[in-house]
Amino acid sequence: MIKHLPTWERLAKEIIWQQIGEIEGKTILDFGSGAGLTADHFAAENQVTAIEPSEDMLAKQVNTNGYRQIVGGTDELKKLLSGSFDYIFCHNVLEYADDREIIVNEFHRLLKKNGKLSIVKHNRNGRVMQMIVLLNNFDEANNLLDG
Repeated sequence: MIKHLPTWERLAKEIIWQQIGEIEGKTILDFGSGAGLTADHFAAENQVTAIEPSEDMLAKQVNTNGYRQIVGGTDELKKLLSGSFDYIFCHNVLEYADDREIIVNEFHRLLKKNGKLSIVKHNRNGRVMQMIVLLNNFDEANNLLDG
C-alpha cells in the first residue's frame, strides 16, 4: 500500500504507525486524512472515519479496508457525536488550519474518556532539508527560509 510513496514519506508513516502501536477493535477518527493511507492502515482492525476537504487528495484515495470517508472540514467535526472515538489522528494538518482552537476543542469533545490524540506537525527545518537533500529543489528551500 505505501510502497509507491517516496522513501522519506513511507519511512515517516511507518515510524508514526509504529509509535501509535497495534490497535484493534477501536473507533478512530482520521482528520485531514489526505489520500487515506493512515485511515486504511488502521481500518484493517478498527472502525475508522476519515475526514478530508481536498478533492485532489480524495482523487488519490486508498480505501481497501472499508473505512468511512467524509468530504469536508471542521464543520463535519461538529456533526459527530460527543465521546465517540477512542483515537483521533491529526497528521500534518494543524499547520495549515486557521481554526486550530476550534479543531482541538472538537477533538476534546469527540474523544472518549481516556481516548488518545495523535498530532503530527511538519517541522520547518525538516521541510527545508527535504527540499534540498531529498527533492533537490534549492529554490523552494530558499523560499521557505525567506518565508
